[in-house]
Amino acid sequence: MSPERPVLALRRFIHIILNPTAGARRRHLLDAVVGRLRAAGADVTVELTTAPGHATELARAAARSGKADVIVAAGGDGTINEVARGLLGQGVPLGIVPLGTANVLAIEIGLRPHAEEVASMLLGGPAELIGTGVIQGQIFLMMVGIGFDGEIVHSIDPRLKRLWGKGAFIWAGLKTWARGPGRDIRLVVDGREKRAAWAVVTNGRNYAGPFILAPDANIAQPGLTLFLFKGKSRFAFALYLVALGLGLVPRLRNVEVLPARYIDVTGPEGLAVEVDGDERGFLPQRIEQGTQFLRLVIPG
Repeated sequence: MSPERPVLALRRFIHIILNPTAGARRRHLLDAVVGRLRAAGADVTVELTTAPGHATELARAAARSGKADVIVAAGGDGTINEVARGLLGQGVPLGIVPLGTANVLAIEIGLRPHAEEVASMLLGGPAELIGTGVIQGQIFLMMVGIGFDGEIVHSIDPRLKRLWGKGAFIWAGLKTWARGPGRDIRLVVDGREKRAAWAVVTNGRNYAGPFILAPDANIAQPGLTLFLFKGKSRFAFALYLVALGLGLVPRLRNVEVLPARYIDVTGPEGLAVEVDGDERGFLPQRIEQGTQFLRLVIPG
């Protein structure tokens, strides 16, 4: 598709929910996508979020109106998570315009941040069922991090995140690593007691962007994978990050990888948790495999 020769819209009514904070540095991408959608004959509505959780309310209201052929989350993985929560059980498919820092879900489905590609997908890409996870009764699409990455996400200054993007995560990560990254995390996994210095639950292959954490996972299939990082030292964590960059985490001896349906993370109480790249409270928390699927528009 190109602006000069637009294709006819297969989805006529497209409702976009924009997180203006997440999209500030990439607003040009959204503007270009909207221009291509309208050139193709689509009726495009854009609503802006004003507070955390607002995207869920907007998505639910848009789905219940019965007018939208697709409801689109324009923002980062956290915004996508909020919109998905509003669409669960509604039947209207979820589309995405990746405007965030990591854009893990976009990478997972092979969507590049190119206006033509995104617009073409939203207009005519197939809507596939994807599995979900649940934490404290709310769904997640990609991952839950307990300990190291939870502390990183909780410590990020929102102003630095807007200005530096991934640099803000790197800076926060270095500070967390320097303080001593390992924690004594206690879990009960499908009835079995486990311990770890850091724990990550994933619903897909990717983590923190292009990095492959769970090479055998498939977001289209139900099932969670739990990674238990056992070593507590700074050296051990440096090794984890190098292995993540090389896609070799499952091969490390001090990392236990196992499928999981029910995970009760009992302590230490007050330890930070992140979900799909946004902070999500503190321990204790319960994580489980979702029983509901979500329809997600993917590249054709």
